[in-house]
Amino acid sequence: MRKLTLFALVLATLTTLLAAGSSPARADAERWLHVRVLDGEDKVSVNLPIELVASVLASVDSEQFRNGNIVLEDQEFDPALVTAILEAAVKSKDGEFVRIEEGDDVTVTVHKKKDTLHVDVKDDGEVVQVEIPIAVAKAMLDGGENSLNIKAALEVLGDGKGSTLVTVDDGESKVRVWVNSSMEGI
Repeated sequence: MRKLTLFALVLATLTTLLAAGSSPARADAERWLHVRVLDGEDKVSVNLPIELVASVLASVDSEQFRNGNIVLEDQEFDPALVTAILEAAVKSKDGEFVRIEEGDDVTVTVHKKKDTLHVDVKDDGEVVQVEIPIAVAKAMLDGGENSLNIKAALEVLGDGKGSTLVTVDDGESKVRVWVNSSMEGI
């Protein structure tokens, strides 16, 4: 998990450096993206207005990331198929869609509750939980063929209610990513 802590520190540093080169964010931005990593006594907290993150992402131009989109050139990805699946999920009742069990140690489930898709992974004491509002997933598909529109997803997150997006707990370290209206990560 030390690698994860180092990654979070690098992410926070890069985001801060990129933000320093962009226009200043409004102090009263309504929605905030928070990342917290707890690794023993080491703690990392990143609290950024979604508006700032979206604006910085729009200006990044690299081989794998352009105009707020992650490019999936090496992946076979059919946005129309994924959109059709999401539309079907929106219309379906809440419930578990997929359960994979590998022995006693690994369980993966995908389920829908209200307007959110949940992916839970339990692997030998490690727990990863991902919650994706369906509107956010649909916005990511607006990037076109072979790309995911992260900027659009952030903008939809900025319009919605606060929620936890990702939690990771390996028994020694914890990571949490969430969105809310407070500039302070709690």
